[in-house]
Amino acid sequence: MSYSRPIVAVIEADATDRRQLCALLRNLNADVQDYDSAESYLASALDRLGCDTLGCVITDVLLPGMSGLELLRRLRSADTSPPVIMLGEETDVRAAVDAMREGAADFIEKQHMDLAIPRRVAYLLDRMH
Repeated sequence: MSYSRPIVAVIEADATDRRQLCALLRNLNADVQDYDSAESYLASALDRLGCDTLGCVITDVLLPGMSGLELLRRLRSADTSPPVIMLGEETDVRAAVDAMREGAADFIEKQHMDLAIPRRVAYLLDRMH
């Protein structure tokens, strides 16, 4: 892993969705690291919170244990935090509103992630420099 490439953290409980997200990000100039829960992400990333190399976090709203919204709140409580993209279902208007109020960089409906995720992540990574 090269230290000069930004890290994109993908947090998704569903293994199929997690693999799809990682595949969508494959062509970006970033190191993609995936996690099956907010807790597993936090356990591996505590020393990196606020680190310049963490380009963004993509998390599902619905996760086992700590929810994506709880993770967003926790990340936002740090002095510096990466942009967070929330994923949810199109019917989950309440989660979308809550995510944006809590400071999410975006809320993307899962059925649109194949088009929206690569574009939005590329935009956020470009803004790092």
